[in-house]
Amino acid sequence: MAERMAVKLSGDRGLAVEARSCGIAAQTYYKPPAEIAAALKPLGLTCEGHVAQLVSRELLRWCDAALAMTRQQREAVLDAYPEFSAKVFLLRRYAGLDDQDVADPIGQPQPVYDACRDQLHAALDRLIGPATVSNQLRMLPKDSRRRP
Repeated sequence: MAERMAVKLSGDRGLAVEARSCGIAAQTYYKPPAEIAAALKPLGLTCEGHVAQLVSRELLRWCDAALAMTRQQREAVLDAYPEFSAKVFLLRRYAGLDDQDVADPIGQPQPVYDACRDQLHAALDRLIGPATVSNQLRMLPKDSRRRP
């Protein structure tokens, strides 16, 4: 959800942001649950074409900031890839909100997915907002900053 929301919010504000979703237990054969599609629909988004992928050294090299939903996810990434400690952050903290986790909704009822969507949206809205454009640039791949 966060990848789709980040791209849409930034595009709506005239910013060129690339985002890639990954997880600490994701597998390419995992299909997004129907609850994700239902949660994204009110925002005019779909999860069509999404392919789950594990966090990897390549993805961590590619990004300027890796934003974890939970402390546990952040710690798992740092345990596996300690060399990227300078670019792995807790999403809500990075967005300047608080140190709270965004609860992982997998396996939960629709209201939990909707609450997750709302928490992600609030953090991304603040992060991508006009007042924090300089912070947002750190999420861009380094090559994209050189494009006209």
